[in-house]
Amino acid sequence: MKKLERSNLYEQIAEEIRNYIIKNEIKPGERLPTERELAEMLGVSRTSVREGIRLLETLQFLEVKPKRGITVKKLELKPFVKQFSQRLLLDKNRFSELVEARRVLEVALVKLAALRATEDDLEQLAASIQLMAEQLERGEEIKEADLKFHQGIFAAAKNSVLQGFQSALLEFFESGELQSAAEEGRRKTLKEHQQIYQAIKDRKPQEAAKFMLQHLEAYESQQQEGKISSCGK
Repeated sequence: MKKLERSNLYEQIAEEIRNYIIKNEIKPGERLPTERELAEMLGVSRTSVREGIRLLETLQFLEVKPKRGITVKKLELKPFVKQFSQRLLLDKNRFSELVEARRVLEVALVKLAALRATEDDLEQLAASIQLMAEQLERGEEIKEADLKFHQGIFAAAKNSVLQGFQSALLEFFESGELQSAAEEGRRKTLKEHQQIYQAIKDRKPQEAAKFMLQHLEAYESQQQEGKISSCGK
């Protein structure tokens, strides 16, 4: 670590600690040097180090606990994403931005799912499709099965960072913006889910992405027409 100047010291300390973590490949849960050791390395007081650490705690980058010391915190996106998506939903003019973000994210995720889905993942996706078919036959809403299918794709993609964005997906299903589609629209959703599932099962990422894009673009079109369904159809 380099010796630091005095202006905006705590911010510089925070930045140097972050660089130290990255350079030394310190993983979540692993401990950093003590406050005193960090102060000696940086040539500053322990009080200044404490302020820098407090900033990194606020940013959810570090965690300080008695007897455990200073540790790197596991990346957790859910609180951030939930707050972000809720703000967009409250702003009617920016709701379309959340729709667009979902389209970009899920088209990428479904490609990964087609490459990485396990047999268990495929079973879960198939189960959500079966549930949707049963709900349709009973004349019920398909919201539960719809959500399970898209959550299944997040799980099948096997990317823990991207999976943190599931809370944004959940906002679509909880939002008052989403209204029930007519039976024809719900049956169209079932067919589209079946197409996406088959492409994932056949290990065809580009085909899966094509069907997912069609699925979500139809949702955006219905949003513009004021005919929004539970997931997008």
